[in-house]
Amino acid sequence: MLKYAFISEIKNITPEEYSAVYKNEECYNLVIGSPDMKTTEELVKKLADEGYTLMNFCGAFDGRKIERLEKAAGDKVKMSYVKYFPEELDKLNKLTSLKEFGIIIEGADNLTDLCIKSDSCNLHAYFVKDMEMAKEAAQKLVERGVYFIEMCGWFNKAMTDEIIESIGGAVPVGSAGL
Repeated sequence: MLKYAFISEIKNITPEEYSAVYKNEECYNLVIGSPDMKTTEELVKKLADEGYTLMNFCGAFDGRKIERLEKAAGDKVKMSYVKYFPEELDKLNKLTSLKEFGIIIEGADNLTDLCIKSDSCNLHAYFVKDMEMAKEAAQKLVERGVYFIEMCGWFNKAMTDEIIESIGGAVPVGSAGL
């Protein structure tokens, strides 16, 4: 069974309070927040020890941070972080708030959603099976009022373009698969 984590950097929370799980017969998906790099390093080491083999990180991470996290986890975990096309990054940088955040993760049997709320950030996650579900999830996230959407590494360049097009560019979209 695949053990996957999507880790977001969110100030003023603890991983113990700010997490949710979606699981089925094929995968165990953890969505979790961490307030700072030190906590994230400890979290990544713990998750690697628990058998997580794939981790994606929100767009607040960069190559330098991922190198530190890879050292913390050893060679047990494949890691990537969300990147944005230049025009999507321009839209993201113009936002005045990041409080409402959407993510889309592949690996579900049916379209499944969950929400983690805090004073700092409300994370709305959808788990999907295929691109049709992903487009539906993106539309639902826009309807919920998220300010931006980040997606797991399953979404390559073409798929990310397709999601952006499906919502008419309504909010910035990034992917750990770019």
